[in-house]
Amino acid sequence: MFRKVLVGLLAVAIGLAIAGAGYRFGQYLAQKDAASPAVRAIT
Repeated sequence: MFRKVLVGLLAVAIGLAIAGAGYRFGQYLAQKDAASPAVRAIT
């Protein structure tokens, strides 16, 4: 049973790490998009 709990906690930690990396990447893309000189119109 202890092993199942340990594996579950490890899975949660990995999931949170992936989610955090995705959040930081999204912030980077938003910052990069905001820094662009002009927004092109969609035609």
